Amino acid sequence: MEVLKKNKGRILNYLQIILGCFITAFSVNCILVPNKLSTSGVTGLSQMAERFTGINYSYIYYVFSITILIIAFFTLRREEFMKIIFVSFLYPTLLVLTGMFHFVFVQGEMFLVCIYFSIFYGLGSGLVLRAGVTFGGTDTIARILNRKVFKGVALSRVMLFLDGSILISLGFVFNKDVALYALVNHVICIYIMDYMLFGFRQKLYKTNIIPASQDDSDDITRYILSLGRGVTMYKAVGAYTKSDKIMLSSIISPRQSALIRTYLAEHFPNAFMEVSPIVTVYGTGERFVRIKGED
Repeated sequence: MEVLKKNKGRILNYLQIILGCFITAFSVNCILVPNKLSTSGVTGLSQMAERFTGINYSYIYYVFSITILIIAFFTLRREEFMKIIFVSFLYPTLLVLTGMFHFVFVQGEMFLVCIYFSIFYGLGSGLVLRAGVTFGGTDTIARILNRKVFKGVALSRVMLFLDGSILISLGFVFNKDVALYALVNHVICIYIMDYMLFGFRQKLYKTNIIPASQDDSDDITRYILSLGRGVTMYKAVGAYTKSDKIMLSSIISPRQSALIRTYLAEHFPNAFMEVSPIVTVYGTGERFVRIKGED
């Protein structure tokens, strides 16, 4: 019975990934492309490459995706690689297939087009992220660069540099309006994805994790560190059992909280995880506020 339940959950997880990838591909081919707009990430890179080569961007995306996957195989950890392998084949395939629809969902006022695109794209991406996997796009490229090239630079800054460079390049390859609308798409999509993961809540969370066994704390710590977050370890004592425990504490984003929850469910299902919203964190780090910069 337990095996059947586990298999059912796995099937539903894959169906969620497929649905999310389809919605995302639909938003690109039936909303974004017909209106001659672009966005950040590998999609934007592929559209710029199409401008110079004349090859359909969806095929170029496929090449980029497989290339990133191969590099990730040799540079990232196994658990990081496994999170992108399925989507790296599925999403480009759906991009090619939905491109054959020749269907335009909405056309006209560009700002409304951006809203429609961002809703669909954010919804689809959110479904994929909730399933505990990623698209293997600029986030994976940033992780590879952070691991091999920019070792002393925060992962969030590498991602900001990549997406910012793509958005600026769109202005040169196409025009400044396309770049501006791409920026609007990017910002709205981030909010939609955050809502898909946690709803309209705070943008930072504090998580306290107590592994069932002290031996598990090292593996969990390594995983959180791989997400670009710091971890503080405390010694705790159970009031009922009087047994010694290790408590791990970290400040994380909504997306990272979902990834950690999925990781614990798969590898340490008996672990205790507490997640609490926080208003502001002062210090250095992703989404933290510097004390000197606060009036």
